[in-house]
This record gives sequence, C-alpha cells and structure tokens, in this order.
Amino acid sequence: MKEGLFKKFLSFSFGNWVGLVLGFGMTMVSTRILMPEDFGKASMFTLALNILMVTLIFGTDQSFIRFFYEEEEEKRGALLAKSLRLPMLLAVGGSGLLLIFHERVALFLFEEENFLGVFMLVVALFAQLGDRFARIVIRMHQKGTAYSLLEIFFKVVSFGSLLGLFYLLGPSYEIIIFSTVLSIVVVFLMALWIERDFWHPRRIFVMKSKFTFQELSRFGFPFMITGLITWLFESFDKVAIRNWSTLEELGLYAAAFKIVALVHVVQITFGNFWTPVAYAHFKEHPKEVSFYRKIMGIISLGMFTIGVFSIGLKDVIVFFLGQEYRSAAGIMPFLIFMPIFHTISETTVMGINFQKKPKWHIVIVSIACVVNIVGNALLVPSMGAIGASVSTAGAYFVFFILRTEISRRFYPVKFSLGKFYLAAGLITAYAGASVLFLNTMENLLGGLLVQGVLLLLYKQEVGTGVETIKGLLKKRTKA
Repeated sequence: MKEGLFKKFLSFSFGNWVGLVLGFGMTMVSTRILMPEDFGKASMFTLALNILMVTLIFGTDQSFIRFFYEEEEEKRGALLAKSLRLPMLLAVGGSGLLLIFHERVALFLFEEENFLGVFMLVVALFAQLGDRFARIVIRMHQKGTAYSLLEIFFKVVSFGSLLGLFYLLGPSYEIIIFSTVLSIVVVFLMALWIERDFWHPRRIFVMKSKFTFQELSRFGFPFMITGLITWLFESFDKVAIRNWSTLEELGLYAAAFKIVALVHVVQITFGNFWTPVAYAHFKEHPKEVSFYRKIMGIISLGMFTIGVFSIGLKDVIVFFLGQEYRSAAGIMPFLIFMPIFHTISETTVMGINFQKKPKWHIVIVSIACVVNIVGNALLVPSMGAIGASVSTAGAYFVFFILRTEISRRFYPVKFSLGKFYLAAGLITAYAGASVLFLNTMENLLGGLLVQGVLLLLYKQEVGTGVETIKGLLKKRTKA
C-alpha cells in the first residue's frame, strides 16, 4: 500500500478507535445509572431514527457522492442543494405525521405518552439529515483528520451531556435521548463550520448543477431499496424483541450489542482499508487470485481470534456494566458472529464487484433478511434476547455463504473454505457451551483451548504473520 494511502486510512480511522473507548465508557456509565427497561426505550428511539433516515434520505446521499467529482467544483454546492431537496420535503411530511400521531408513536416507542420524546425525534431527524451530507462533504474533500475529530467530538459531547443531564434530571431514558440529539446538532454545526465556504448561500442557491433532479433520484432509488432491506436484516432482531418479548430484554440486548462494538470497529476499519487495495490489485493483476485467498486466511484467523477472546472474557466485560446487566453475558457470544462473518465476507465477495454484478447484493441481503425474520419469529417468543442473537448469527452465516459462493461464480478463487467452516463450527460450539453451562473459569480455559486449535488450523497464516513482523523489525533496525 502506498504510504500516502496508508496515512489517509489512518486519518479517517483513528476517530473510530478513540470513539470506541469513549463509547464503551459511556455504555458503562449508562448501564450503571439506568435500568435495562430504560435502556431499551432509548434504543427504540435510535431504531426509529435509523429507519426514518434510511427511508426519507431516498438514496440521494449516494447520488451526491456518485456525481460529486463529475460536477464542476464551483457548482458542487448546487448539487448538494438538489440532492437535499427530496429528503427535506419527505422529512417535513414525515415529521408532520409523527407530531400528529405523537401519542401512538410514543406508546410504541416508550410504552407511555411522551410528546417531548417524539419532538426530539423530529429534531434529531433534521439534524441527522444535515449531518449526513455535511460529513460527506468533508469526506469527499478528503479531510480525514477533521472527519475523525468530529467522530471523537460526537462521543465527547454525548458523554458530557449524559453526565450533566443525569445530574439535572436524574435517571431516565430521556437523558440518553437528549444527549444523543444534542450531540447530533452540535456536530452538525461543527461540520458546517469546517466547510463553511462550501455551504455559503451563494453556492447553494444561486448556481445551477448540470445534473437533473430526475437523474439524482433515479440513481439513488435502488440504494434506498437496498438500504431498507439491509436495515430490516440488521435491525429486525430488535423489532422482534420489542414485539415478542419485553423492553427489559431489549435493554439487555442493546447493552450486549454495544459491547461487541470493538469488533464492529474492526469491521469498519478493515472495510475502509480493503476496498481500495482490492480494486487496485485487480486492476494491475486481474488473474492473480491467490492474493485474495491469502488475505481471506489472515483475516479469518484475526477475526476468529477476536471472537474467541470476546467470548472468553464476556463475564469480565459485563462485570463493568452493573449488576442489572449481568444477563447480557449470555447474549454476547452469538452477537460476535455478526461482525466476524461480515468482515471475512468482505474478502470473498469482491468477485461480484469486480464483474459489476451489483444486483446480486440485493438478492443476498434479501435472502439473509428472510432467514433472520423467520429465525427471530421462531426463537424470540420462547428464548427472548438470546434467541435473537442466535438468529442473527445464523442469518450472517447464510450471508457469508451467499456472498462467497455467488462471488466465486463470477471470479473463481479457491478459498480455504473447509478450514474456515471447521473453525466456525468449533467457535459456534464454544459459544453455545459458554451460554449454556460454562462458569467463568471454565469459559476462559475453553477459550484458550479453542484458540490453540485455531493456531494449529491456521499455522500457515501464523507463519506469514511472524515473517512479516520480523521483516518490519529488521527494516526498522537498519533504519
């Protein structure tokens, strides 16, 4: 990887890592001051905001990204205004409906009437909409450091305002909602300030973009459909718990979900790194498929190792959440598989993208979504949040298989799938044992045993890693 590209990767990713530490600290504080039921209500607010964003933005954020560099530089503000037109109109209409039916909305989200909570949802919707485009502008201008600092500042404002609101209002799910909305608004204003010249009214409202409103909508609409299906795939577990279980179970599930945020950050960081590298390698060496097999092996070992240690240390991690959230330890193990299978599949799915067959992504996520819905419908009524985590793990396993096999159809690569499935099966058995009957010490020892087997299975990848580290150390010594 070129040095400049690597530095750019670091500039865009360090905010995620610092934000992870701050976010974990905020989670520990939140679970100490709020009961699981309140945590569940706050997570419903976030869930509602996410689905509104996916629906109302209509994929025009992707249109803005797609046509950004094709538009004349001085007219990109006009392109932004045209991209925002439809989402803003839909947001106005959607907000009106939320406020008109605020009683029903509040009862569904919070199981109580709360006009202020619904009003905060409206404020968050408009602020999040603006923030999405404001951050895209920063990304497209490749200001990685500014982008990461915004992510860090978002966590700092969230954390600080949560503590301040707790001091003023006491323990209530509303303090999470207020701190979330405040953070979105503040960071949106900061993003506007960073790119204040771009957002100047003379650039937004005076000039005209060469791209029509119809072109932007036509390009963005498929992304809205894909986004809705993806949201349903990734969020139906929470909807299922809300409908077929209790808000307390949802709160425990949300807390466990935040604990696996470390693995999710690895997923995002690797995705940012891997995509340009894979495309560059394909362009220069289109027939050299061994490269992808090696990367798949290395990433599999790394992600499986993270998974094993996460399961092995689950009781220690959950200890920091407080007594009321100890049950979250039983939910964690299977949730780990979501980022694990997703990250590894990023190395096996590239054939679909190389051969420009994007429609298969819709097919893949649709099938995985159906699996997740059926799994949740069967397991959540009887098993609650644990059933949701098992269903999610199974759906992501199907997601991995479909991505891999369809990709290999268009771009044949002999991945070491036998070794992968053996390792995945071993860790699945370990996760099941961890949930059902292993105590803390047995869980730790079991993790060490499973990790030892993994190192034997992936001894070639271990050797490659050792040689790479030796080479880097040798270069550093010479320097």
